[in-house]
Amino acid sequence: MKHKRIRHLAAVASAVLAGGAALATVAAGPASAGVSGPAFYVDHVLYRTVATPTDLTGTGAPESSFDTIYSFGALQRSVATSAPGYRDFNGGRWAVHAVTAPHGYAAALASGDLDGNGVIDATNEVAAALTAGDLVDNGVVKRFVCTVNRVPASQA
Repeated sequence: MKHKRIRHLAAVASAVLAGGAALATVAAGPASAGVSGPAFYVDHVLYRTVATPTDLTGTGAPESSFDTIYSFGALQRSVATSAPGYRDFNGGRWAVHAVTAPHGYAAALASGDLDGNGVIDATNEVAAALTAGDLVDNGVVKRFVCTVNRVPASQA
């Protein structure tokens, strides 16, 4: 049991580190703030960000004031729960959740890629993989602000 717990903690630590690296384009620091390339999906649509140096971690803002971004680390682009024009969009305030694929990315795709397009690119697909146990939500690793803009289909 002790070894299983150590492996789990190592996987969570790896996810947090990978999530932080993958979010470099989403939550860039002051030196690299600005328009990013394609950064994350919302309901099968690709969005880019305009990163700011703002860090809202530890501010005590209510959880309801943030939208969620699921960071897959190096596995694939992130998936967000909302975007401009959505009724519940919180204006670009994000809580980033690091997710890991304990059985491998292929298993996460098998349970989560509901439309068969080869990528998990919507929150219902994230939910399906989480429910199946093929993705694990390791919790919030960062809170920040950035605007999002839909990537034109010709550039996706």
